[in-house]
Amino acid sequence: MSEPNYQTLKYSVKKRIASITLDSPPANLITRDMTLDYHNALMRAGSDPEVRVIILSGAGRGLSGGVDLKYIKEFSAKDMEQFLKLFYIRTMEITRALSKPIIAAVHGYAREGACTLAFACDMIIAADDSDFGYPGVPNLAAPPGMHVWFLQRLIGRMRAAELIFTGKVISAKEAAEIGLITKAVPAEILIPETTKLAHKISMMSPLAIKRTRELLYQMEDLDFTEVPEKAVKALSAEFDSADSKEARKAYLEKRTPHWTGK
Repeated sequence: MSEPNYQTLKYSVKKRIASITLDSPPANLITRDMTLDYHNALMRAGSDPEVRVIILSGAGRGLSGGVDLKYIKEFSAKDMEQFLKLFYIRTMEITRALSKPIIAAVHGYAREGACTLAFACDMIIAADDSDFGYPGVPNLAAPPGMHVWFLQRLIGRMRAAELIFTGKVISAKEAAEIGLITKAVPAEILIPETTKLAHKISMMSPLAIKRTRELLYQMEDLDFTEVPEKAVKALSAEFDSADSKEARKAYLEKRTPHWTGK
């Protein structure tokens, strides 16, 4: 498959891992063009049978400085609504529909919309020199959209309120300590560590990863009374799959399984 030519990001595939790198100097600011490029790259990776895991990262000094304020400076409420439907709603639709895990590798800064992209991923590995911020209230005099949902789910309402109301920047170390991200690592090993994690996941049954990812999001909003039945059906249904049969056989035979994704 030939590599696409994007204007605002770079895309490549190596060893079953698709890398999407935001690359719009100097700050990888988010615009409609970048959003459309990102959507296309996600769908490309999602439909490529050679891809098992996706990594999102940023070129230059950070993941992204967020939405380009110059781009939205003259926006009316209607203009902003149309843009956010593309950036928020469509991005969430595409990300949630993926059958493959996506990991954000964050270095430098991640602000506002960049945090939307990162926290829409399944996992976040951040360099120890990186930080996160949600300056919607101080910079836009408006609530920071999706972060009101993401932050409350990840760290609770009170901690979320402090970050949202003040626009406080939080370090990767603190973000890891409060469970906002997966983990923080030394900056010099960010990409190797993220790739290592992606490679480990890529070695699993693609069918099992797909079904498990679906279950993660399905269970997110379930009442607990619905969870046991959902869990029983999700696990037992896979026992008829070729990959599940192969997994059990390979384990008993003490060998590496050969996945078919069926």
